[in-house]
Amino acid sequence: MTRILLVVLLMAFAAACTSPGSTDSGDDMPDAKTFKKEMDAEAASLLPDLMTAFGGQLNGMQATFHERGGFGIWDYTAKGTVYALPGTDDQALAAGSRVLEDHGFTVETDKEKVRLRASKGNISVLVDSAFPGDDKGVASLNLSMSSAATISEGDDFAESAPAEDYLDYLK
Repeated sequence: MTRILLVVLLMAFAAACTSPGSTDSGDDMPDAKTFKKEMDAEAASLLPDLMTAFGGQLNGMQATFHERGGFGIWDYTAKGTVYALPGTDDQALAAGSRVLEDHGFTVETDKEKVRLRASKGNISVLVDSAFPGDDKGVASLNLSMSSAATISEGDDFAESAPAEDYLDYLK
């Protein structure tokens, strides 16, 4: 009887250690499908407003999964370049910052480096100078959105997921 009770207790302990609520199970990380949906939806809402504020044109921006060092740890990232900006560096950063804040992002601006970083949940946005313009304007900006959290589940999906063309959100 004692052995049966001991086995039952060990099984209950093992089940508790591997339960979905366990902090060691990695469940606090989003899976690839969920994160892709979240970031794509945010991009569809954010990019039209951001591009209207910048007043330039977005040159390519595809979101894809990238594996870090072959260890099954994935990032979901989209990068593009905004060019033909009509204003100055300060104007571009101020306009981008306002739009990001309106969309619920926390924004940090570094005017000296012509850069702003923003975060909201598991999503981060970086805007920085691609090529310096003349004294009155900025030639272009790099724009990227990426996972701020590590995605370690859903490797099969991350390996085979097609790229999402974020330019489609501007049509």
